[in-house]
Amino acid sequence: MRTCILSPLRIKSTLVTTTTTTYTPRLLLLPTTTTTTTTKITTHHPINFYPQARTMSSSHSKTQLKGGCTCKTVQYTLTLNSVEDARTTLCHCKSCKRAFGTNYGLTAKVALDAFSYNEGTETLKKYTQQNGVTREFCGECGVFICEYGKEAADKFRYVMWGSLDEPENIPPKGEFFCKERASWMPEINGVFHKREIKE
Repeated sequence: MRTCILSPLRIKSTLVTTTTTTYTPRLLLLPTTTTTTTTKITTHHPINFYPQARTMSSSHSKTQLKGGCTCKTVQYTLTLNSVEDARTTLCHCKSCKRAFGTNYGLTAKVALDAFSYNEGTETLKKYTQQNGVTREFCGECGVFICEYGKEAADKFRYVMWGSLDEPENIPPKGEFFCKERASWMPEINGVFHKREIKE
């Protein structure tokens, strides 16, 4: 009797050999031997010798943030891989103070291909300052939508934080031109601070 175990399928094969000897009346009364072989195969569930790879679930959906002007003529969408792709900052430079009409500018920097107008492009107005910064605004209600410098025009858009429908989704990450911050305005905690934009 022989037993053979195959791995990893664990097929157990049992070979049973039965030998039967009979005597048949013949001339010389020679014994006649008949051999019968029976094979019994027992199969078990296979054994996995390697740990199974975990299936990691990943979401390929984009994050979309909507925004627009006061009169709803101009509407836009930010399409981001994550809200972390938007960098919201305060800027205390004189140019931003003048454009925003307050003591600082507040914009969210996004890649150009993440920003798209949905409605109202025919009413958009543009103005380029002497420093090369172009600002786009609604020609109906005058709301400031976005801005970009000459060097960044084909790369980024700086979207007006307050023009977003849900701006709290992308809170500020830092402050620029802190040397020009209004004396009565406190420093924001928990964000980076740069005295100048290229510091």
